[in-house]
Amino acid sequence: MKRLTKDSPVFAYSANASPRAEIAPGERILVETKYAFGDQPLQPGDTLADIDLDLCDPLTGPLFVQGAEPGDTIAVHIDHVEPTGTAAQGVIPGIGLLEWPSLPLHFLTPENGRVRWLRGIEYALAPNVGAIGVAPREGPIPSVYPGDHGGNMDMKHIRAGSIVQFPVFHPGALLFVGDCHQKIGDGELPGCVGETDAEVTLHVEILKGKTIPRPRVLTEDRLMLIASAETLDDAVKLALRDTVDMLVAEKGFTEDEAYLFTGIFCDAEICQVVDPLKTARIGMDREFYESLTLA
Repeated sequence: MKRLTKDSPVFAYSANASPRAEIAPGERILVETKYAFGDQPLQPGDTLADIDLDLCDPLTGPLFVQGAEPGDTIAVHIDHVEPTGTAAQGVIPGIGLLEWPSLPLHFLTPENGRVRWLRGIEYALAPNVGAIGVAPREGPIPSVYPGDHGGNMDMKHIRAGSIVQFPVFHPGALLFVGDCHQKIGDGELPGCVGETDAEVTLHVEILKGKTIPRPRVLTEDRLMLIASAETLDDAVKLALRDTVDMLVAEKGFTEDEAYLFTGIFCDAEICQVVDPLKTARIGMDREFYESLTLA
């Protein structure tokens, strides 16, 4: 299995980035990722008030996917996410949802798959990939941004066993990966949660001729359409519009029927509210959708 090391991070999703590895459809690769603060020296008790945001969210990549062409969709299968080393958590003023002073940084060291958190609270690891995306249609786009290309979506469902679909805007798709967490809640409310180095094992399939406008995430039981915009309202509207269009194109609904369908069978959910653009999703039961046939 190929390995892509984290020693040459980049800080933007861009079609101008030189591929660091090339993979064929179905070929597995292990991608090393750096934690959100990159190479900035931080110690327990430091605050994050003076960190350089331009050096945050380093990305590993891009990966060139053989055979992926504009107009296709790539489906990235997340086979495994393994946090490596100690994670860091703090508060960056102006980044979290609330205005909050910078708090001293603390580090979280897992033992036997669990973390002992503040005041003795323990939790099991539930690692996710916070930032994953392709070279955007136009760019470059800084790594801290989400968008139609994917990017810094901070979505807890992008984890081992999930499949993330992306539109392909450039030959090879050019896939970037980074910003993993030990565990994250919907919203990433304080802006910085269990940031960790990680090893992400994945493989990619190409859905030839299938064109989608924005990312989709499939778990064992959920299908979710993802959108990012300046406001959460606008992100929900984009994801909802995509859902209606998908129901029309893939299941044969009329637009009126599709819109009514979403009110009964779909959920509006939050991915994150702390990045320069906000990210939302419309989700539904995957098995129900895939087996759905109209009379």
